[in-house]
Amino acid sequence: MQTMVFTGRLAAAPQISEDFGKAVFRLLEQRGTDNAGKPRLVGVNCVSWSKGLNEKVIARGLAQGCEAVVVGAFIDTAYAAKDGQERTAKELVVNRLTVLDWAEDRHSDAADDRAAA
Repeated sequence: MQTMVFTGRLAAAPQISEDFGKAVFRLLEQRGTDNAGKPRLVGVNCVSWSKGLNEKVIARGLAQGCEAVVVGAFIDTAYAAKDGQERTAKELVVNRLTVLDWAEDRHSDAADDRAAA
C-alpha cells in the first residue's frame, strides 16, 4: 500500500458521526491551469476512523476553507448510487493530519476585527 501526501483546503465543513467514529471531508488543491487558462482544481475525499483525532482535532479545528496536510493511503470504496448502480470511489484514509489554518484562528481573527471596529 502506498502512502500519499495531499495538501489542500477543505471544500466544506467536515461530516462527523455522532460518536466521533468517522469523519469525512474533501480537500481541494489548485494544480496549475488548464488549456483555457482556468485554475485546475484537484480534489480528494478523506476519511478518518480515529475517534480521538475526529473529536479533538477535526471537529474543533477544521471548517470550510481551512488548510491541512493529510498523509494516508488510498482505498477503493464500493457504494450504491441513487440510481441503484454499484460504483466505486477512491478515498484517502487519514493516517496523519497537520492543520495549517485552524478554524479557531479564523473565529478569533473575526472577533478581533469586530472589536477593533
